[in-house]
Amino acid sequence: MRFYVGLPMFNSFKLKSKCNYFLRDTRGSFAMMWAVSMMGILLSVGAAYDLAQVSKAKSLAQIAADNMALAASVAVDLDNASRYQANHAYPYREIGGAKDDFTGTITGKVQYDIVDDGDVDNTNLPANERTRLLARARVSGTYTTAFMGILPGLETIEFSAVSDVTYAAREGKPASIFFVTDNSGSMNSKDANNVRKINSLKDSMVGFMDILKGIDLHGKRIFRTALFPYSTNLITSKVVNPAWGTLTDGSINLMRASGGTRSTSALTKASAKFNVENGIHNNANGEDEPLKFLIFMSDGANNGASTQQVCTPQQVWVPGNNEYWWKRKKNGQVKYKYSRPKKPWKWNYVRGTQGYWGTQQVCESVPYSAENESSLEKCTTMKNNGVKIYAIAYDVSAHERAMAETFMKECSSGVDEFYKYATSGADLQAVFEQIGESIVKEVVRIKR
Repeated sequence: MRFYVGLPMFNSFKLKSKCNYFLRDTRGSFAMMWAVSMMGILLSVGAAYDLAQVSKAKSLAQIAADNMALAASVAVDLDNASRYQANHAYPYREIGGAKDDFTGTITGKVQYDIVDDGDVDNTNLPANERTRLLARARVSGTYTTAFMGILPGLETIEFSAVSDVTYAAREGKPASIFFVTDNSGSMNSKDANNVRKINSLKDSMVGFMDILKGIDLHGKRIFRTALFPYSTNLITSKVVNPAWGTLTDGSINLMRASGGTRSTSALTKASAKFNVENGIHNNANGEDEPLKFLIFMSDGANNGASTQQVCTPQQVWVPGNNEYWWKRKKNGQVKYKYSRPKKPWKWNYVRGTQGYWGTQQVCESVPYSAENESSLEKCTTMKNNGVKIYAIAYDVSAHERAMAETFMKECSSGVDEFYKYATSGADLQAVFEQIGESIVKEVVRIKR
């Protein structure tokens, strides 16, 4: 008998089978491929998020640059102790930021009385004849990436913005800026982001005033503001009549949501107040044609909406008639046949006619609101008197949206620039911010 000690007995056929099995087994390969694919997908999604955040940071920087340049331009005289110091770095909250920026890095610097190096016409002019800027604001910051940082060199991304102002507000146009805002009961409901709409309106208006404060210097009568809230009627107890400077936070926060929606009385009051603004500005600063702006906001159609028949002449196809026979029965009733009767001589015959295209009155039921019509009359009157109207529709319910949007668009000074729609409180705040920037840029001329 023989004993074998050491290696086990060896079967070459079984070994070959095992090797082929492992070569065919792709379960681990798919897992590896899935892991690599998921890494690519996550990186793509993360990169998109980071780029969106950088874009958001650039927008904040541009708004801050505009605010800083505007404030610098109206405070350019050296006697103003509160003016920005040249080339001094100021944090975000000191250059017009309503809140801390999400990057925590935005700072701004301003330069005064510098050559306009962005004007190509300056190239061939002597140095003493070149166009000069009153103020230039540069705002910059750094965004720390959330996902792209895993790639070398992309741990942070720098962003910046520049704003140039050619001359001070006192050389521009003073302005009257009035607000007609919806305080109806529906403003107590919540918007698409589950935020109470009246609160979003208040926050948006406070933010708007923060933008105006950039050019609101004591002793400088640059603009006047007023507030006309409405629900079922003008809410006289919450009205703020026109005065120099911004609306206070307290007067804005007095607004409450209740009642129906009827905008005519508030628009009538605003129109009447605009009529006397020329004289007030002329007495204060010698400008008898100030800029005039109305910010009109509603979250729905005016009450009292119904339908009316509207008829218009249109070319339509008028169908012909088939031939038919008729006769009067003994009881006086008339009997008709549309196929040849058995005894046609006992019937009256009417020949068939062909169809044709002809002009006829076509009527349809369309939404109608007498309140909308009277409000539109006031909007038209103000626009004819030089008032630019920004109309904002905010989170309008689906069944009212068509009528409300049509009404607000017609009231505005132009759909492309002056009509806005906001779905959420964040949208509303962005719209107010955009309008505020547009108005300020007209009051103080921003070159770039």
